[in-house]
Amino acid sequence: MAGAKPAVLLKEYLIYLKMLLRTIILLLLSTAVQAGDSLHVIKSIPMQSRMMTVDELGNVYVVRNDNSLVRFTEQGDSSAFYRSIQNGDIGQVDASNPLRVVVYYPSYSRVVLLDKMLSPKNELDLKKLNIYTTAFVAAASDGDLWVYDLFNARLIKVNDQLQISTQSNDLRQQVDKVPGPSFIVERNRKVYVCDTAEGIYTFDQYGSYINTLSIYGVQYLQVVGSQLVYRNGDHLISYDMQTVKTKELQLPGSKIVNAAISRDVLYVLYADRLVLYKVVSRK
Repeated sequence: MAGAKPAVLLKEYLIYLKMLLRTIILLLLSTAVQAGDSLHVIKSIPMQSRMMTVDELGNVYVVRNDNSLVRFTEQGDSSAFYRSIQNGDIGQVDASNPLRVVVYYPSYSRVVLLDKMLSPKNELDLKKLNIYTTAFVAAASDGDLWVYDLFNARLIKVNDQLQISTQSNDLRQQVDKVPGPSFIVERNRKVYVCDTAEGIYTFDQYGSYINTLSIYGVQYLQVVGSQLVYRNGDHLISYDMQTVKTKELQLPGSKIVNAAISRDVLYVLYADRLVLYKVVSRK
């Protein structure tokens, strides 16, 4: 980064190393998502919320009913806050890269990019791409942005100036039914587009369609190595794409909005609280 001080660059580098280490640990511990494990409450935080996601550092991001975005550490301590009333309600949050959090506002077709302190650093108007209907977005590993254009049935990749670097063919010519996404995520040079009714559509790093996995009802997806981790009712499911084996973790309580796991911490968002659990394996 031009003009950046050495101390700042070192700090950024250490953050990336920490992200890499946590990803490796999460890979090793992902088999903990199965019956027989025990859960111990780390912290329960009362709140009225409707959306949650996690990053690779163990932070959890919650969209509260007042449209504010709050970040908590894996100990349950609030560490950053963001709120804007200019673009309507938050529709999606992608914290794959905690240094560049993606927030999408469907009502105005706008994407706001936040820095590591959840301060706005850029804003993109998808209407400049002729996207006026609800789209779905996800962070790309190279710093670009994946956008699924529902109206034109295309997956496109753009940079911060909304210049298109790659895009899929018209999916209406490739699949029996085009995706009506509930969630999008990129991992390991693949893009996963979740459709609750049709399954999980997979694309390569160039936006080319690969296949559709017969996994239904997925509204939030984590990809850890070869494993797909998602919630199905009151269970957290881990599906291994290589072994085609499934493991389950029973989620406690009811009225669950979302659930995710990072390292050995399970995050469960309920209608009235966020609860962080320590996962203790009984192996």
